[in-house]
Amino acid sequence: MLAGRMKLRNFALIGAVVAVGAIGTSYWACSSKSADKKEDAPKPEPAKAPIPPPPPPTPPPDAPTKTTAESGTDDLGKRGYDDEVIAWRTKTIAGDHLKDVSKGKPYKIDLHKDAGSTTVTRAKVDLNRNGKWDEKYSFKGDKITLERAPADDEKYTETYHWTGTGWVKAK
Repeated sequence: MLAGRMKLRNFALIGAVVAVGAIGTSYWACSSKSADKKEDAPKPEPAKAPIPPPPPPTPPPDAPTKTTAESGTDDLGKRGYDDEVIAWRTKTIAGDHLKDVSKGKPYKIDLHKDAGSTTVTRAKVDLNRNGKWDEKYSFKGDKITLERAPADDEKYTETYHWTGTGWVKAK
C-alpha cells in the first residue's frame, strides 16, 4: 500500500540510491580486504641499480728522478709524458697556440708555434694542473731542450738536452 501512494518516480529514486550505496559499500569492503592482504604480504624491495666500483685512483705523474738504467749517462730519465710531448714537435697545429692537449690526464700540456714555423716549436707542462708551468720544452730542428722549475714556481733553474733515451744536464 505504501508503494501505491508513493509516486513511481520517488520509488525509483530511492531504489537507485540504495543500489548505489550497496555497490559502494561492497566495493569499499572488498578493497579494504585486499589492502589488508597487501599489508600482510612482504613487500618486494624496489630494484636498486648496482653501484659501480669507484674508478682507480689516478697515479701522480712520474716524478723526475735520476736514472741511469737506460743509457748510463742520462742525468734525468725519460718520464711517461716525455714521449707525448716530444711527438708534438713534428706536428702542425691550427693557430699559434693550442691549450690542454692532454685533457683527462693528471698533467696539462700547452703547445706553441712561433711565427714562420710550420710545426710546434715549444711546449709547456703543468705536472699537477695548479696553473703554474713546471717544464718548458723547446724544439729547434733535432735539438730538444728542457727547462725545469723544480720548486713549481715557474722559475726555470735547470736545463737539459734530450739524448733519445733521457735528459743530460746542460753545462
